[in-house]
Amino acid sequence: MNSFHRIAAIGMVLSLSLATAGCASHAAVTAQNERAAIETQVHALLTAYQADDQNAALKLVDSGQFSVYGSDISEFVQTTAGLRQMMSDDFKLWHSAKFGPVKDLDIRIGHDLATAFFNIPFSVGGRPAVMVRMTTVWRKVNGVWLLTQSSNTVPTTHSSARELLHR
Repeated sequence: MNSFHRIAAIGMVLSLSLATAGCASHAAVTAQNERAAIETQVHALLTAYQADDQNAALKLVDSGQFSVYGSDISEFVQTTAGLRQMMSDDFKLWHSAKFGPVKDLDIRIGHDLATAFFNIPFSVGGRPAVMVRMTTVWRKVNGVWLLTQSSNTVPTTHSSARELLHR
């Protein structure tokens, strides 16, 4: 290989390396942007719910396909009318709701599905807050992440198998 070919080969290797680094950098920025978009949607959903703003909440939901599991076994809705009724019932009972800061947020993103799991303090009717564990699944529809599944539980405290075994 003469020196011209060596220089050309080195140049090609450098170009490929820079292109690969650029792709990796672009992928990292895209992943950060998608994560931020999901986090924004989570906060928008919580804000809409605690304000009892049904219209704002419904704008965040994939109206073509969603399931919301409430904290009671009877609370399962898959229609916008059902979601409106669930929120109406909640606020008739409690009159107010307030979320604290999101804790332990874990976001996973695939091609057009993403999950956001988190714990959050939740208070109703001015009562003391309880920790709620939220599970949300988001589907990308026309470039926007929309809620397609949601479930929540009120986890126990001091009742793990380890703690019970050591009593």
